[in-house]
Amino acid sequence: MISLRSFLQVCLILVCFFCCKSEPKQDQVSSEINSYESFVNAMRSKGNSTGNILVYQDGEVSFQSANGLRSINPIDSLDLDSKFRLASVSKQFTGMAIMKLKEAGKLDYDQRVNTILPEFPYDDITVRHLLHHTSGLTDYMRLVDENLPEDFDKANVMLGNDEVMVMFFEMKPELDFQPGERWEYSNSGYMFLASIVEKISGQHFSEFLKSNVFEPLNMKDTSVFKYQKDESAAMSNRVFGYGKALNQVDFEPRDYHFLNGVRGDGGIYSTLDDLYKWNMALANYTIIPKSYLDEAWTSGKTNNGENTGYGFGWFLDYNPGEPKVVNHSGGWVGFVTFLYNAVDSKDGFIILTNDSGEQFETIMNAMFALKDGKTVEMPKPSITNSMAQIIFEDGVSSAIAHYKTSKSEKADAYSFEEGEINILGYELMNEKMNKAALQIFKLNVEEYPKSANVYDSYADALVINGDSLKALENYRKCFAMDSTLTYAKDKAEKLATLLE
Repeated sequence: MISLRSFLQVCLILVCFFCCKSEPKQDQVSSEINSYESFVNAMRSKGNSTGNILVYQDGEVSFQSANGLRSINPIDSLDLDSKFRLASVSKQFTGMAIMKLKEAGKLDYDQRVNTILPEFPYDDITVRHLLHHTSGLTDYMRLVDENLPEDFDKANVMLGNDEVMVMFFEMKPELDFQPGERWEYSNSGYMFLASIVEKISGQHFSEFLKSNVFEPLNMKDTSVFKYQKDESAAMSNRVFGYGKALNQVDFEPRDYHFLNGVRGDGGIYSTLDDLYKWNMALANYTIIPKSYLDEAWTSGKTNNGENTGYGFGWFLDYNPGEPKVVNHSGGWVGFVTFLYNAVDSKDGFIILTNDSGEQFETIMNAMFALKDGKTVEMPKPSITNSMAQIIFEDGVSSAIAHYKTSKSEKADAYSFEEGEINILGYELMNEKMNKAALQIFKLNVEEYPKSANVYDSYADALVINGDSLKALENYRKCFAMDSTLTYAKDKAEKLATLLE
């Protein structure tokens, strides 16, 4: 977390950076935003980062921008060549690696995984199950978190595929469901796909992609990066994830995680230009024959024949017989990313952000609206941002008073959303500000008494604050109001057993 002085330095650098980019005129920052440039200018004028954006139409780049910070320590600005962590956008490259092996006759999609990885402990899971997220494999992050020794040094020891796979092989965790029974997004599946690539090819996943995908497409700024905490000569102009601290004043790094070494489900870094090349190679079928991509962009199915809407590393935003549109989002540490590729019309856009998704929903909604020729309505700030700052400066009672005054007198100035208040409560709990969190969750119950979920959150805070009986009452109320919220029922049963 950086100090107030450093924050002011950030602001000064941002002012200089934005001035160099030419400050938007007042008439450009109107309530009706009707171009990509005016949208970015409007966001910039409000002090909001939009990361790196590229838009293309009929195969030609029509707009691109860089707006934000590449790093907070040292302070440095993004440029169009900045290299972002793609998070789950990486999955389409993993899918392509598997397709390349299929093209070379080295595997079959319906081949059982344990015929490639002999220690893989499940007999009925195929490569296709992994590609389509229908394997039933449990989430590796949860498996690791639940089974790491207490003295494991998460701050300095990083795990990768080999270590995580050993945990699967030794513990043989029960499947979440039988293969093909349903669709459930699986990072575990794509981790195993990367290891399959390595086993069959005899190359590290990074080298296989470099020689079979990145170099043929001249994607010179794209790689599976062997993560380093600090700036590294191995990757110039690398982007670091960060976020705004809960006090709304400081910035804090959000780039490191002890699972940053896992590859296949994420781990790739790239730039706007390289990702544009990638989308064009897909649209022009220059990276692999069309028949392979046609299959990759055909929806997976569950055992009962239900379409899943997911292919070999892409979400499919079209129906059979319609123009092909594929996309994928990604989110990990401070990064949130999105690739949209209307294959048949060769239109699309790329969004790469590193500020913990602070404005990501606004940016993505704007891209879709402008693509469709609609105007963009700039969002209202969340009331919880000013509430958080007041909590740190003057206490939770003052923050709640600010909420109530603002809602009665300035209702049009802020967004007053149940979910935003809920997030604020959990963020306070993460900061060990449990009494303040309890008051925020209580406020949400008062404001949204017909919402079942607010009672579950309030109960979580009651448990932390030592009022188990009242927590049990609220867990039960949550489930009574909405029987689909089985997590509240499970919490109530566990708590009741403890109380007994």
